[in-house]
Amino acid sequence: MSVTDENTTVVIVGSGVAGLALGNFLLRSGIDCVVLERRSREYVEQRQRAGVIDPRAARMFRAWGLEDRVLDGAPFAPVLNFRVDGETRPFRYVTDDHVDGRFCPQQVLVRNLIDVFVSDGGDLRFEAEDVELEDLTGPRPQVRYRDSTGVTRTITCDFIAGCDGDHGVSRAGIPDNVLTRQSHEYGYAWLTVLADAPANHQSMMAIHDRGFAGQFARGPQASRFYLQCPLDTAVEEWTDDRIWEEIEARFGEPVTAKGPITSKTLVPLRSVVYAPMSYGRLYLLGDAAHIVPPMSAKGMNLALH
Repeated sequence: MSVTDENTTVVIVGSGVAGLALGNFLLRSGIDCVVLERRSREYVEQRQRAGVIDPRAARMFRAWGLEDRVLDGAPFAPVLNFRVDGETRPFRYVTDDHVDGRFCPQQVLVRNLIDVFVSDGGDLRFEAEDVELEDLTGPRPQVRYRDSTGVTRTITCDFIAGCDGDHGVSRAGIPDNVLTRQSHEYGYAWLTVLADAPANHQSMMAIHDRGFAGQFARGPQASRFYLQCPLDTAVEEWTDDRIWEEIEARFGEPVTAKGPITSKTLVPLRSVVYAPMSYGRLYLLGDAAHIVPPMSAKGMNLALH
């Protein structure tokens, strides 16, 4: 069964931070839009990612009248903590800029953006499978997808915002002979670990001859850890015991609260920029357009900027 009678101004593909922020901004500007998301609402709201909203992004939400509704978490502390040779060396800085930044887990920001968008009358459709973009260079492109009931729907629109990440369908809509990719490979990887282990500081970074390590708070009871490792390593080589031993070795102190490790992922570090970031009526946002190393929420905040 196919339904082809829908029209809107903007179709947003992807309900990450970039897509949801754009949807809220359009809604508050009186511009019709539909947000399509491949995953379920439960999955999107529980997906663990970055935990920092930088000052510029925080001020942007304030300017749109959304600060009290979407921002959560603790303010930035004006200090960067380093562990060098087993000794903590805080670097304190004086700036008026940091006061607007927040430590806020990305899943909290995403949940708040969803709540605001839906409660204000936004059209957000989860479990939208098999998304296809058509007639991107024409005056009225179309987005075809299959909804959660198996019905194929087509939306005709003025613009498409591709906010579906590095592996989404949006960037694939740009022909190979038009799209260019510039990249830099750093030659090592992060082992990123999420654990139920409260952090003593908002952030702590270790410089050690075994490699870099970092710990960043993800709420009051969880932390995201980073361990620098060779590109040819495998996640299976990193048992929970080995991870805790390596963290303690690089930080030069014991981890007092070792809760369950809930996820571990190997991420080769790279920076990638695609051009053009628009093609016809398609515009790429966030990771669909550019990728930066996963540290301190640079990717999320770059998408917001």
